[in-house]
Amino acid sequence: MELLFVYEDKVAEDAQGNLYTGSAFSQEIFDRYLEHFEHITLLMRRSPVSPDDTEALSRMNKLSSERISIVWLPDLTASLKNFFSLSLRRRYRRIIKENITPDRAVIMRVPSRSGRIAAGYCKKLGKPYLAEAVGCPWGSLWNHSLRGKLLAPNSWLQMRFCMKHASHAVYVTDEFLQRRYPSGGKSAAISDVELFPADGVLLEKRLEKINRSDGKTVIGTAAAVNVAFKGQHFVIEALASLKAKGRADFEYRLAGGGDSARLRELAEKLGVSEQVVFEGSIPHDRMFGWFDGLDLYIQPSLQEGMPRALIEAMSRALPAFGSRIGGMPELLGNGSIFPAKDVGTIVDMLEGLSKDSMSAMARANFSRAADFEKEKLEKRRFDFYREFSKDAKESTA
Repeated sequence: MELLFVYEDKVAEDAQGNLYTGSAFSQEIFDRYLEHFEHITLLMRRSPVSPDDTEALSRMNKLSSERISIVWLPDLTASLKNFFSLSLRRRYRRIIKENITPDRAVIMRVPSRSGRIAAGYCKKLGKPYLAEAVGCPWGSLWNHSLRGKLLAPNSWLQMRFCMKHASHAVYVTDEFLQRRYPSGGKSAAISDVELFPADGVLLEKRLEKINRSDGKTVIGTAAAVNVAFKGQHFVIEALASLKAKGRADFEYRLAGGGDSARLRELAEKLGVSEQVVFEGSIPHDRMFGWFDGLDLYIQPSLQEGMPRALIEAMSRALPAFGSRIGGMPELLGNGSIFPAKDVGTIVDMLEGLSKDSMSAMARANFSRAADFEKEKLEKRRFDFYREFSKDAKESTA
């Protein structure tokens, strides 16, 4: 049976017709679906990367399977003209409708406009589909801008519709997305973050580091520095409050791409620029070493699903704090969680750090991260997608 995979990610194409994806997908990810389906047709948008831009293409993930093809969706967000074009919107819908055929199973990744439309057509046809919930549209839009606040309610309703009518649903969280966007069908919690089994020596080394610690505490956040919803500015404000109390023994390291001017200006304005270190983008194969150099990880975001960086930090037995957003309370527990935007609580939590509390966090985080080991997740995913494949085939018999 063939599979139609619907999402609004962007795919590049070179002069020879080879396809390239960004960080969200790779050949390895699509191979998970090819274990159950003969061929995948992607319904995605075309990337602006030129077919002749070999340098940009080399930084993307090349799809190597001949069992993957693509149908291009119009990019409604490319311009205001596109966004308000009724003819383009009709074409967009027509392409989705024409590709939902009896011989294809349908998987959609949501939140996405294309996923909501595909879910509507599947429901109308009585066709089973699988919806992959990878984020919360309410959180991402409401905390983004005034325009986002206007779009958030409708996006919330669309996501609710997709999950409610899905015959099969996969969530990247254990509880959060399930509560906000419940499914009316079979469901499974399967994170899209996968880790290799961690060596217990990591925990021993972390506990030694905590016990040896005497002096400044190095805090870190791994996230883009040019988007306000990642919340690094709340930590910088907390540093200023601590400094006003005579506590300047904290250093804040930020790993992540984007223009850091906004955060640099804030640090200078608040008089803590010497405590804030901008380290830029760090290749993923060097991130674990970066985590090992920290004393505490903090994820102060205003929106998250199940944050990869936090889980990877936990796998290094790194003590961590996070905002009460998305799946972070599931990961850390109430003792390591603060209300979003609450600088005062961040200050209190940093002031309350002790070797005992950090050792306890290290042990708890290392243990919790084991739930994200690749082998465990792969088995759970394989079994669930096999069940969906079987049900999809039976529905066409």
